[in-house]
Amino acid sequence: MYMIMYMKYYSMAEARANFAKLIDSAEETHERIVITRNGEPAAIILGIDDYEDMHDELELYTNPILIKQIEDDIAYNEAHPEESVTGEEMRKILDERWAREGKSE
Repeated sequence: MYMIMYMKYYSMAEARANFAKLIDSAEETHERIVITRNGEPAAIILGIDDYEDMHDELELYTNPILIKQIEDDIAYNEAHPEESVTGEEMRKILDERWAREGKSE
């Protein structure tokens, strides 16, 4: 998953003149390119990876079955803290597993 770091704004004329460069930039740097019309945001260019990540997250957050499962899991973990691991502990477990398997993130 990529983290979108910042946005850049371009007028329609600027975007038209630099379209290929803007697409390359969105894809390589994961920045959002905002296209303005009459000084107001009108459209956005995202790299395909960022769009797909965003779309996947939206599907997760709008899936009522998954939301219910997450809520149930949180409630269970709160009721049984002795069975839970922290993020740091999980990271250590995964790092050790990946080291054994010869994988990296």
